[in-house]
Amino acid sequence: MATKSSIEWTSSTWNPITGCTKISSGCKNCYAERMTKRLQAMGDSNYRNGFRLTCHKHTLDIPLQWKKPQTIFVNSMSDMFHEDVPLDFILEIFATMNSATQHLYQILTKRGKRLYELSSLLPWNENIWMGVTVETSDYKYRIDYLRKTEAFIKFLSIEPLLEDLDILDLTGIDWVIVGGESGPGSRPMKSEWVRNIRKQCQKQKVPFFFKQWGGL
Repeated sequence: MATKSSIEWTSSTWNPITGCTKISSGCKNCYAERMTKRLQAMGDSNYRNGFRLTCHKHTLDIPLQWKKPQTIFVNSMSDMFHEDVPLDFILEIFATMNSATQHLYQILTKRGKRLYELSSLLPWNENIWMGVTVETSDYKYRIDYLRKTEAFIKFLSIEPLLEDLDILDLTGIDWVIVGGESGPGSRPMKSEWVRNIRKQCQKQKVPFFFKQWGGL
């Protein structure tokens, strides 16, 4: 439930939750769902339920065992703010992050509304970064929810970028990641969409990270 990561913007992953349900266009070709099928076929007991949402209490102390500081993507195989994840379990995850402060944690959600609703109940720390996914203009409202949270560092994952996002208000946003979709059935990303975002990041003085063009 914890591995070195090939994701360019992080170094390790930690998955106290696995499984999810699709809620927006970016979910269509879900990488985590494909990987879950592979891991289940390999007999990994943590994926015995397939892609059905599952909380893994036995994994909560994993970051405490890593003494060397790492950048950790939390729940790369799920969404911490899924409506079926109990608040008590989210608080247990935050307790670990607040105990193992040698690490930097990156959390990403498509469920900005629940993130905002729970934010004031969570013990945020400077080593806990919070992000939302914005794949089309229909989901720019997630940025507003993120902006209202108590997270110290707020970032956007604009991946997979599926259309031109037009104007972006990056007030209160600390970092923007952009990338195309990869894997079977991947949808193409146009260079002008990327340039538009990069230009706005430069104008609003927000760091810009380009991850990948995508494709098979």
